[in-house]
Amino acid sequence: MLVLAASTGSLAFAWDAPGHRAITRIGIEQFREKVTDSGAGWMAEEDWSIQIADLATMPDRWRNIKSPFLAHLNNPDHYLDVEDLTELGLSLQTIEPLRHEFAAQLRLARDAHPGVGRQPNPKFDTAKTDAYPGFLPQAICENYAKLQSNFKTLRVLEKLNDPARKNEVQAVRMAVAMAMGSLSHFVGDCAQPLHTTRHHHGWVGENPNDYTTKKEIHAQIDAETLRKHNLGEDAIRARIKASPPDVDAPDPVNPWPAVIAHIERSHAQVEPLYQLEKSGDLWKAPGAAFISERLADGANFLGELYIAAWESSAPSDDDVAIFVKYDGFTPPPAPATSAPKQPR
Repeated sequence: MLVLAASTGSLAFAWDAPGHRAITRIGIEQFREKVTDSGAGWMAEEDWSIQIADLATMPDRWRNIKSPFLAHLNNPDHYLDVEDLTELGLSLQTIEPLRHEFAAQLRLARDAHPGVGRQPNPKFDTAKTDAYPGFLPQAICENYAKLQSNFKTLRVLEKLNDPARKNEVQAVRMAVAMAMGSLSHFVGDCAQPLHTTRHHHGWVGENPNDYTTKKEIHAQIDAETLRKHNLGEDAIRARIKASPPDVDAPDPVNPWPAVIAHIERSHAQVEPLYQLEKSGDLWKAPGAAFISERLADGANFLGELYIAAWESSAPSDDDVAIFVKYDGFTPPPAPATSAPKQPR
């Protein structure tokens, strides 16, 4: 039975809004440097960059209402607890790329490993999400495909170059902005190591190295480290310039392998992050370098995804013809004009 209440479990945000905005704006800059087509020229307007960056915060804002319908859909998209895969005999290399195929795979794995892994608590898990280790890589690939689609629609309209369609063009630009923002959010989440592990709010289970078990570590990474070290857009630019992340360009048709590699890079930094916290270096120069590297990796990979989505979205003549056939566009009526006033 679905209980219409919010889950009381801990909510995990990544980077807070300033970090997500910074990743987005640097990703857009990376995109602009390599994409010079006139069809993307509108994005150079400063307002669009600001708006897209703010839209990158929306998936976290969707948690501001206590709806199990939205929480069930949205919350697991922000993370993937890799250790939960291992317990079920799965790995990043063997999980299914398609969301519902992955859900079915998890069910079969649980049947084969009874009593292992997450054990949902119906009393608190009203959104019915505790059974899942997360859908972060699926969310990235799905939002990438939405951006591809919106880019293609926009480029069809640019090809038609019909002034009467200006409202259509503006609407699709808004859709592009929303897709770019959503994609950025989940790529940014992925770059935060605590979004790839069950140790997301302090170390859990066996703890031979005596890492912190305090839940506050997540908020410290999301916000306090950025404020303490003054890590914003300038810091990300400097990090990319000094030491560009080793990121392979994603396959425009199938970004899944590149997304998995992004998660692997981030997950590999979970224990080093806890070591920095334990030693106190998280708040010193090594911590600043660590966090800026994670932000730069997210921004750089995001830029690569933006570029791949654009380069793979060029419409053919058939695409244009199909769009015109099924769009059913008719020019909007001319605004009514008032009759001239008659002299008295």
